[in-house]
Amino acid sequence: MEVPLFKPYLGEEELNALKEIFATGWVGLGPKTAEFERQFREYLNVKTCVGTNSATSALDLALKIFDFPSGEVLVPAITFASTAQVVDYNPQLTVKFVDVDKDTLCIDINDFQEKINEDTRAVIPVHMGGYACDMDTLRDIINEKLLDVKIIEDCAHCLGGEYKGKKLGTIGDIGCFSFEAKKNITTGDGGMIATNLKDLEPRLRRLRWVGMNRDTWKRISDRESYSWYYEIDELGYKYNMNDIMAAIGIEQLKKLDQINDKKRHIMKRYNKGLSGLDWLSIPEHYDLEKGAHWLYIIKVDKRDEFIAYMAKNEITTGVHYMPLNLHPYYKRKYPSELPNSEEVWLRLVSLPLFFELTDEMSDYVINTARNFE
Repeated sequence: MEVPLFKPYLGEEELNALKEIFATGWVGLGPKTAEFERQFREYLNVKTCVGTNSATSALDLALKIFDFPSGEVLVPAITFASTAQVVDYNPQLTVKFVDVDKDTLCIDINDFQEKINEDTRAVIPVHMGGYACDMDTLRDIINEKLLDVKIIEDCAHCLGGEYKGKKLGTIGDIGCFSFEAKKNITTGDGGMIATNLKDLEPRLRRLRWVGMNRDTWKRISDRESYSWYYEIDELGYKYNMNDIMAAIGIEQLKKLDQINDKKRHIMKRYNKGLSGLDWLSIPEHYDLEKGAHWLYIIKVDKRDEFIAYMAKNEITTGVHYMPLNLHPYYKRKYPSELPNSEEVWLRLVSLPLFFELTDEMSDYVINTARNFE
């Protein structure tokens, strides 16, 4: 039985939405993007949502919008490259890596408390795999030190998840979401910025559309002024979402709660089926009632042998992630020693997790894994 690691849940609804887009001929930034932003805003219950072409773009704009002076941005070591690379897109800023908690793989609070200082401009907590960071403690530490440090939530893994009754991505100053092909919902690629700082919206929209004060859809839909006229107010970027992405996203958003429910069902089966093994640790900290998890990460002795064994049995697994401080670029630029990250990543394995994973498939994954030793 072949079991992939991820598979997007797409159907006739998305195809029909694309047919509508093709019929209108409006495939760029336009009314569907505006509608997706509105629906996403209502889902999160925030004041502003701005669609982008990736979560990487969203994170970059989240840093640019605050016009930080020189300083540091705190980034957990175990995360996708974009979380740190967007810092280097802003030449006045530098990365300072923070170690992770060995159980949750989120920012280690003790290391965060040691490394935050007067040079810190922002922290980018990653809700790793969909598990919520300890946002209250992060905020308390910032407030206790009387620092003006922005919290930019990296929500690439956690769309639909909650922290103490609030949707993830609505707790910090800005939340950044991913709709990349494998995420909780997909638009093929794409991202979203969410914030309750309403005054940021006009400039975010300018920055994502090469600095123009009126994008193409705004100029066409505003009939009271010259539709061709716009002004470039500042240096901007080609970071916009388009209506092809948005049309898919609107249909995907309708399925989000169903997708998250099914993933929790699969994870409960994994937890039950893989418990009791002395060489394998299950993620007991996951929220299997309200959590929205992109990854199911176990910790395994003889990790590489286990991955090869599962592959031989046609089960795809993954490793999320090799600590960034161990990559050549970051070794040269930001040499760091992060003992928790460097120890725990050697045991990390992500198991298949997607909406169309059947009970038969999950049983096959469980039984195959249990027979490893």
